[in-house]
Amino acid sequence: MPPLYLRLAARSIATDKGLFLRVSAILALGIAMSVAMFSLVDAVLLRPLPFPDQESIHVIRKVDPLAGDHVEELAYPELLDLQENIRGFKHVAVMPTSLYGYARVLQHGTAAPVLLEGNPVSHDFFRVLGVSPALGRDFTSADEQVGAPPVVILSDRTWREHLGADPDIVGRTIRLSNQGYSVIGVMAPSVEFPRGATHWVPLGVRASLVQRRTATFLQAVARAQPGYARDQIADDVNALFGRLAAEHPGAYSPSQQVIVTPLAEFWIGSARGHLWIMLVASLVLLAAAAISAGSIMLSRTISRRSQIATHMALGAQRGQILAQLGAEGLIIAGLAALVGLGIAQVAIRFLIRWDPGDIPRLAQATLDPRSFAFAAAVGGFVAILCSLSSGWTAFRMRLDTAIRSDSGRSSMTRRASTARNVFVLSHAALTAVLVSTTVLLVLSYVALTSADTGFANHDTLTMDVQLRGPGLFPGQSIDRQARHAYYGGLVDRLRREPGVSSVAAILLRPLEGEIGWDLPYEFEFETSMSNRAVLPKANYEVVTSDYFKTVGTPLLEGRDFSPHDSEGTEQVAIINQTLAGQIRAHGHVPLGHRIRLGPGSRVWRRVIGICGNAAYRALAEARADVFVPFRQVTQPTRYVVVRGNRPAKELSEMVRRVVKETDPSQGVGEAWTIGDLIDRNLARHRFNMILLLWFGGFALVLAISGVYGVVSETMAAREHEVAIKKAIGAPRDRIVREAVAGPVRFALLGYVIGAALVASAANWGEEVLHGVSARDPVVLGSVGVCLFALSIATAYWRARNAIGTRAAILLRTG
Repeated sequence: MPPLYLRLAARSIATDKGLFLRVSAILALGIAMSVAMFSLVDAVLLRPLPFPDQESIHVIRKVDPLAGDHVEELAYPELLDLQENIRGFKHVAVMPTSLYGYARVLQHGTAAPVLLEGNPVSHDFFRVLGVSPALGRDFTSADEQVGAPPVVILSDRTWREHLGADPDIVGRTIRLSNQGYSVIGVMAPSVEFPRGATHWVPLGVRASLVQRRTATFLQAVARAQPGYARDQIADDVNALFGRLAAEHPGAYSPSQQVIVTPLAEFWIGSARGHLWIMLVASLVLLAAAAISAGSIMLSRTISRRSQIATHMALGAQRGQILAQLGAEGLIIAGLAALVGLGIAQVAIRFLIRWDPGDIPRLAQATLDPRSFAFAAAVGGFVAILCSLSSGWTAFRMRLDTAIRSDSGRSSMTRRASTARNVFVLSHAALTAVLVSTTVLLVLSYVALTSADTGFANHDTLTMDVQLRGPGLFPGQSIDRQARHAYYGGLVDRLRREPGVSSVAAILLRPLEGEIGWDLPYEFEFETSMSNRAVLPKANYEVVTSDYFKTVGTPLLEGRDFSPHDSEGTEQVAIINQTLAGQIRAHGHVPLGHRIRLGPGSRVWRRVIGICGNAAYRALAEARADVFVPFRQVTQPTRYVVVRGNRPAKELSEMVRRVVKETDPSQGVGEAWTIGDLIDRNLARHRFNMILLLWFGGFALVLAISGVYGVVSETMAAREHEVAIKKAIGAPRDRIVREAVAGPVRFALLGYVIGAALVASAANWGEEVLHGVSARDPVVLGSVGVCLFALSIATAYWRARNAIGTRAAILLRTG
C-alpha cells in the first residue's frame, strides 16, 4: 500500500484516538484468545508424532454391543490370528491396555528402590512404531521365548534420571524387582508410548498365554501397508472375528466388533474433541470481536459521511477513499495482532499452569511461526472486513444529501440500517452461542463436583505398593500363600502404627484409569437362560477387610470380609447396589444369592454384603462392581489405603518406612488421597470451564459494547430529529423506545438463532457435558432471557443519556 494512504490513515486515527484504541483492544483480545487456542491445538493435535508415516499405524481393540459399550481387550492368540490372516499389515504387536499393574522396582546402587511403570510388549512393537533405540538394539523374537535371558529397553527419562545417563549402559545388567535384566537399548527422548512408560520388556511367549483365548488384557498396534485404509482394516478384522466366534464359541461372542483407531487419535484420546470445541469457540469469539469492530468502524464512517461526500465531490475516486479506509483497518489490525500476540503468550503460560495432566504435549505449547502466521491471517481478515463494511457505506452515499448535514443524517441512517441490523443480529447470535456453551460447561462442572462419588473419606491416602520379587507377582513362580502372608502382615503392621485408624488393600484403587479388571458375571437364577458368550461385565476388585470403612463407602446390607474368608472357606463376594438391583428385579433376595465370575469359571460365590455405588473408572459413570476377599483369589492386591488423624504427607512417609522395614527391596509409588484422585479426574473439566469462562465473559462484554455502540450511532444519526421531537413536547420514554426498538428486535432474533445453533449441534456435548443437555430448554431459554434483558437495559440507558442538553444545544445552533 502506498505510504501516502498510510500517512493519511495515521492522521485520521490520531484525530479519534479513543475510538481506535477501543477497536484495537477488542480485536487484540479476540486475536489473543484465538492465537492461544491455536497454539494449544497445534502443539497437541497438529504437530506430527515422533513416528514416521503415523497415518498407517492403528490401534485395534473390540467391543461387544450386547455386553455393554465398554472396550473389550484382546488375548495373545489373537495376535497370531492377526499376523497370519490380515495380509494388509506390515507388522502387528500387542501391549497391555493399561500401564498400571506392570511396575518393577529398580534397585540401583545405594539409592532407594524406585517403582517404575513398565510396558510388556511383543517383539515387533517398535517396528510397528517405526523407531529404533537411540542406543543399542531392538527386541527380537528370541527375546520373547520361554527361558530367554531377561532384557529391557529403557526410556530416555529413566536412563537420565535414575542411571545417570551412563553412555555405556547397553550390555550392563540392572536389577528390576530382584531380578537381573540386561539393558539392550535406550529409546530417544521423543519416544514415550504409551504415555508414562519408563521401560519396555518382552511380553514373553508362555504356553498359558498362547493357548488361553479367555486371558484378555491386550490391545494390538498394527502398521498397515500403503493404501490399506481404516475402513478396509475394520472390514477384514471383523470378518476374522466372525470366524473366530464360530470356531471358539465358548471364548468369543458372535456380536463382537472391532474398533480401529488411528495412532494419533488414540494418543490424544478424548482431548481431541475438547480442544477442537475450544478452538471453534475461540474462532466464534474472534468473529464476534471482528463484527463488533466492523460495527464501530461502520458507525465512524457514517459520522464522517459529509466529509467523505465532500472529498468525492471535489474529485476523489472511490478507490482512493477505499484505500484510505483500508489503510486505517490495516493499521488497526496490525496493532491489534501485535498486542494480541503478547496477550496470547501470557494466556498460554496461564493455561499451561492449569494443565489437567492428561493432554499430551500441552506443556509444549508456545508461540511459533505458525502462530504468527495465524495472527497475521486473522489481522488481514479483520482489516478486510472493516474496510469493506466502511467502503460499502461510502459507496452507497448520495453526494447531495450527504453534504447537507441535516437531511444527510436521516437519509444515511435509513440506508445504513440494513448493515447495522446485520451486525446486531450476527453479534447477538455469536454471543448466545458462546454464553450458552459457557453456562452449560459450568453447570456440567458443578454437577460433577456435587455428584456422590461413593467415597465419603476424601482424606484417605492411597499408595501404589505393587509387591515385586520372586514369588510375589505374575510372571514368576507365584507363591500364593507367601504373597497373602506378606500383604496380610504389611496391613496388620500398618494398622498398629500411631495415628492410623484403618488400613486396607485393593487390586486397583478408585479412579486410576478407564481400563481395569472387567469380568463377565451371571447369577444363579440365570444359568438356564443366559448365553455365556455374551455375559455382561462388572468391575472386579480384590480387597482386604476394612476396605469399605477406610474409603467411606457404606455397607448397606450384610457383613464385611473377615480374616476367616480364606482359601479353605466358602467363596464369597460383596456386590454394589447396581448388581443387587438386578437380582431384585427378577424377584430374588440379593443376600445369600450366588454369583459366578470370569469366563469358564465353575466357582459360585455367595453374596454376603451389599455396598453403595462408587466411582471406580470415571466420576460420571455408574457401573456394576463386585468385590472378593484377597485370600480367596490369585490376583494380587496392589494398592494400600490408609486413614488416620495424621496429615497425608506423614502417613505416606510412614507407609514407605514400614514397607522398607518389611522388605528393603520393595518400592512404593506415588501417594494420592481419594480427594486428590477425584480432583485429578475433574482437572480436564475444570480446564474446559476456565477456557469457556474466558470466552463467555469476553463475549458478554462485546455484547454490551455492541448494543451500546449501535444505539449511540442511531442516536447520533437522529440527533436533530430527536431534538425537534423533544422541543415539541414528545415524551422522553417514547423517543427512547423508538430509538432502541430496531436494535433490540434484531438482538432478540440473534439470541434465538444462537440458541438454536447450540441445540442443533448438541452432539458436541455428549463427550464434555455431564448432568445437563445441550438441548436443555431451561438453560438456553434462561441465557436468552438474561442476554435480552441486558441488551434492553444497555440500550435504554444509553438512549436516555443521549437525550439531554445536547438536544437544546442542537436547536440553538441548528
